[in-house]
Amino acid sequence: MRPPRIAILHQGCVPTYRAAFFERLGAIAERRYVVFHGDPEPGSGVVAASPPFGFEHVRVRNRFWSVFGRTLVYQPVLARIAGGGFDALVIGHEVKYVSNFVLALLFRTLGKPVLLWGFGQNTDIMKGRRSGLGEAVGAVVTRAQGAMLRVATDFLAYTPKGAAHAEEAGMPRDRITVLNNTIDISGEVAAHARAQTLDRAELRREFGVSEDAVVLLFVGRLNGPKRVDALIEAVRDLRRQQEVRIETVIVGSGPEESRLRAMAGGQSWCRFLGPIHDRDRLSRVFRIGDALVIPGYVGLAVNHAFAHGLPVITCHSDLHSPEIEYVEDGVNGLILPSLGELAAGLRRFAASDDLRLKLASGALRSREKLDLQCMVEAFDRGVRMAISRSRSGNRSGGPVLEGG
Repeated sequence: MRPPRIAILHQGCVPTYRAAFFERLGAIAERRYVVFHGDPEPGSGVVAASPPFGFEHVRVRNRFWSVFGRTLVYQPVLARIAGGGFDALVIGHEVKYVSNFVLALLFRTLGKPVLLWGFGQNTDIMKGRRSGLGEAVGAVVTRAQGAMLRVATDFLAYTPKGAAHAEEAGMPRDRITVLNNTIDISGEVAAHARAQTLDRAELRREFGVSEDAVVLLFVGRLNGPKRVDALIEAVRDLRRQQEVRIETVIVGSGPEESRLRAMAGGQSWCRFLGPIHDRDRLSRVFRIGDALVIPGYVGLAVNHAFAHGLPVITCHSDLHSPEIEYVEDGVNGLILPSLGELAAGLRRFAASDDLRLKLASGALRSREKLDLQCMVEAFDRGVRMAISRSRSGNRSGGPVLEGG
């Protein structure tokens, strides 16, 4: 009997951080996973991995349209997937990929499983920043996302909280698989070990950072939702009070870069290093830091920080990516009640050697839970169970198409 074939449509491209996951998934001989991918959305900040890939894939030409401040994406995959002899379909939670919904309905009609891979709860990180019309469109998007969940037969949840949200929305618990979304941090862990052999004081001199300062890092895309401006303002205020010596190092680029540089005014306590993609050089930056601080939207940067033994400091928000669940306040980082209390939280962190040591130790322990192979095995298990139910005749799926 031939191995079942599974089509994967997720994120529209193969992000650099997702390539290792697909490679390990592709090594499973009992099932054939085929990833359909194209270029990332312009301006999204997502960097796509480049072939050759160690997994089966199909390159497509993504087409993008801007509609009231949002993006619609058409992927010309309908004929190839519909006529490709696939036994299951895995799609992402983002409804901007218009082909996904059509394919989901087709697979449900054919009695084949449709697995939705996503957060379980959909958030708009630009909420409150859109026009009135944009907010109205957002409400339509939210309803469409709910419809996607109801069409799906199974759900692949990033985290336990995402699984709980999906269950509340009506997805049967036995059709939900928790993945514990992560990246391949083995290279990061190895780079961290190499960096630990380097003299920290010498590295700080190399990067122009004071040897005796508490150094707060930001690493990521410089866009509005990350609220790097709040970090700069908080550190400026604390330095004026002269209570603790704090400096910041900012790694990355993006639409906010010019404004942020202007805010810092060229002061030596706020250094911009631009984007750094070399793993060993970035590990040297992590080596000089005491914490990764992202006041706003938090995502997979948590995994990177823990790989290097750095605690994560952020503020409470309903807009965080699911990876915020990995941050435990007072254990491996700080989750401050609001942006207004960021400065006080940073003061507390900088003033206590014991707190910094405790949170750094917690970050190192936390990285042991973020194993990529565990995520791969959970994903494959969820797909295997969905196909098994389909072939046994137990094809009922989400709450709308129950029994379909």
